[in-house]
Amino acid sequence: MVVVFAIEPRSYRQAMGAVIQASRPHVEVVVLEPGTLEAAVARLEPDLVFAARPEAPSSPDKPAAWVEFHPYDEPPARVRLAGRRWELGEVELEDLLSIVDRAEELARTGRDPGERKG
Repeated sequence: MVVVFAIEPRSYRQAMGAVIQASRPHVEVVVLEPGTLEAAVARLEPDLVFAARPEAPSSPDKPAAWVEFHPYDEPPARVRLAGRRWELGEVELEDLLSIVDRAEELARTGRDPGERKG
């Protein structure tokens, strides 16, 4: 499982990356400058991206999970996971860990554990 953080400001991407790495040590966390995101996604093929920009329209299914993050905007985060989309009015540690866990399950099984069975 590879998670990329390419958000602004730098302190946010560093702190969020460090927290995810500490909380989920089996996850590979890559923290990088937003300007290097496109090349990094092509090279790393991450399972989850936290970016300061919307997902690339040329490849809407790669990676399978994408979080557009702008901490000073409303909403601060827009999430796409397995084709589902939602917004977060606040982004707390529990939200970050849940997104990472759901993206990991999706990468492992091809199914979003947040989907309702029915």
